[in-house]
Amino acid sequence: MRLVPGAVAIVATALGTRRTGLVATAWNSLCADPPMLLACINRRSSAHPIVADARAFSINLLAADHAETVAIFSARRGLDGADRFVPGAWTDGPGGQPLLNDAVAAFECELDDLHDYGTHSILIGRVGAMRSRADAPAMLYLDGGFASAVLAPRD
Repeated sequence: MRLVPGAVAIVATALGTRRTGLVATAWNSLCADPPMLLACINRRSSAHPIVADARAFSINLLAADHAETVAIFSARRGLDGADRFVPGAWTDGPGGQPLLNDAVAAFECELDDLHDYGTHSILIGRVGAMRSRADAPAMLYLDGGFASAVLAPRD
């Protein structure tokens, strides 16, 4: 699976003063009508119980220059919970979920369903709000490292 590129995102969630997030590549569009996304997260992650209680989460697609954001949310900086959310870098969406201000795309989702499989849960989210920008390539994870994609010329 290391050779399958994945778009890198922060799956974040908030409920009251509880706020946390994690780095994820196991997420995708599920359908366009209604707009829905899915994300797979470990049931032992700090985000899992908050997503389950809040019934909401966000998916924030990272840009190629978000290496420090990955370090913060993958625990390499020793931060956890609300301490991972750098002041000024995040705002709350209309439903109260954290949205990364300079994400390539940020989706705020209401948890529609949750399915447990082995060590992970599949979160199915109905998109309630989203924003995007077209001026930055998305970060990809491939073979243990990070990359970005370049579009081929269109005929």
